[in-house]
Amino acid sequence: MYLKAIALTQFKNYTGGTFEFSPSLNFLTGENGSGKTNVLDAIHYLALGKSYFHAVDQLAIQHGTNFFRVAGSFCKGSEDIKLACVYQSAGKKELAINGTVYLKLMDHVGLIPVVIIAPDDHSIIDEGSEERRRFIDNTISQIDHQYLENLVSYNKVLQQRNAALKQFAYRKTFDSTLIDSLNIPLISYGKMIFEKRTYFLKAMVPLIIKYYSIISGRKETVTAVYHSIFQRKDFLEALTASLEKDLQLERTTEGTHRDEFDFSMNDVPVKKFGSQGQKKCFLLALKLAQRELIANENNVTPIVLLDDLLDKLDEKRALRILELVSAADFGQVFITGTKTSLIKDFIATAENDLRCYSINAGMVLNNGRIQIADTFEN
Repeated sequence: MYLKAIALTQFKNYTGGTFEFSPSLNFLTGENGSGKTNVLDAIHYLALGKSYFHAVDQLAIQHGTNFFRVAGSFCKGSEDIKLACVYQSAGKKELAINGTVYLKLMDHVGLIPVVIIAPDDHSIIDEGSEERRRFIDNTISQIDHQYLENLVSYNKVLQQRNAALKQFAYRKTFDSTLIDSLNIPLISYGKMIFEKRTYFLKAMVPLIIKYYSIISGRKETVTAVYHSIFQRKDFLEALTASLEKDLQLERTTEGTHRDEFDFSMNDVPVKKFGSQGQKKCFLLALKLAQRELIANENNVTPIVLLDDLLDKLDEKRALRILELVSAADFGQVFITGTKTSLIKDFIATAENDLRCYSINAGMVLNNGRIQIADTFEN
């Protein structure tokens, strides 16, 4: 599966723009702030119906306009798929496939699998457990649609229980029947989420180990361990025992929404003891493991988006990544960067059908099948 072409209308800094892509490797070069990352985010909108970089769709509308539109043409095996995402200021977002609007955006997730690596992804390692849960949930949701539905249902019940706890505090009342009725589905959905997380993380760990070794060239022992309420105690007992605390804090303090994933290296937490280089390698290993897991489970190779990656790595590691993602069976890859000399040197020896776009302030300066002399002219 690959993206053949994309058209942007009033999307971020693009008044209008059309790109035709190679099914293998695509480079987007230009100065910082030129709009390279915005193309990746447009692809992410088509794949998952939302931005990777911000939670508010309004931020994707070009300044001074009142809507954006992103349209793309994909090839999936012998099937052609046309997608369009439209958002109007203060209005409803619509995602359409072959002209038919989805009733629920959730129904689209998994059709066009995507893996993105961006500069701020260090939060998956360095910040709280919510970031690691989001990463795992994003991975599994693109593989197992039922998991996504269970996750959405769990969060709805969780919101209802938290709302009830706030009302109890405000009215100085308590309704045990209501709490009991909410505990039942919370436990049911939570158990299914726990089982899927356990299954897929087990499949993912060997891939993390494999890619860390390839990227780093080192022998550190890396792994990921899942910690859940379902491993420690009966969830109903935990909810009952924590009820007084929940009433005081006005929120649910036990559940799969509090689960943790520990990333370790040589039996110590990467978050606390890993060097910056080790963390970069571990993060790349996580994302490449995510890609292979989705490909293995879905029999569809995800589109890979690498934002500003080469500029964050030393040349040796950058070349390792380029060699890895340019393999014939790796699938379609998009790479943004300012290191045009490194990209130019790599292209000179590559045999794939590569394309490179030079971008300046949302304008495409040149494009098409790679011709080094033309593509890198000033």
